[in-house]
Amino acid sequence: MRGTSRIVLIRALSLMLVAVGAPAWVQAEDETHDDAAGRQYFERGRAAFEGADYESALVYFEHAYRLSGRGELQYNIGVTCDRLQREEEALEAFQTYLATTPNATRDAEVRERMDALRQSIADRRATEVALEEASMRAGTAETVDQGRLPRVTIAGGTALAVIGAGGVAAMSVGLAKNGSCAEEVAGTCTVESASTPWAWVYGGLGLAALAGSATWFAISAKRVKGDRETRFSLTPTGAMVSGKF
Repeated sequence: MRGTSRIVLIRALSLMLVAVGAPAWVQAEDETHDDAAGRQYFERGRAAFEGADYESALVYFEHAYRLSGRGELQYNIGVTCDRLQREEEALEAFQTYLATTPNATRDAEVRERMDALRQSIADRRATEVALEEASMRAGTAETVDQGRLPRVTIAGGTALAVIGAGGVAAMSVGLAKNGSCAEEVAGTCTVESASTPWAWVYGGLGLAALAGSATWFAISAKRVKGDRETRFSLTPTGAMVSGKF
């Protein structure tokens, strides 16, 4: 009878220690080998926790729980995980503590902390989702931007193409007049037109301008990342640039 009273007294004192924040181990008279080993790891965990070595404390508390199976140790595990900012693990440990510890003395405190953990986890996940969506939008915008030719390339290349087409057209007109009748009297051609050296100058400049425009577009296109296609072609009326810009 006295032995039973002594065990009850020890348990009551241990609960008082836990209530003020000091982890305690209730040692029963019929303690098994695993309980004794678990108690040793618990004491190491408590010392590590008091020394702010939470990583080591967590390892000791978890090993003590595996050996003894005492639900009260889940409170120590939860608090330690909370200190390490491992919120999901802390929440799981507190849930196990309430489920496996009848008449848990820290019921109100643990439930309050669990509510705070749930809110913190929800806020963190919402932030992660928002950041991920923002990152995806930024990546899409960057891809679209990379798929476009620079405006200076479009403007400059097109201007060169127009100049080139004009030069080629001037050369064509000059060559077409070669041998044509410039002056006719009574049905007889008295003066024939001839092409001037300027026709070839205009043509050379025009071809050079067209080549420069094509080269400019080709070099810029190689630097652009993304799926797009740019076409440059010469038509009887001038130059045409088509594609995605």
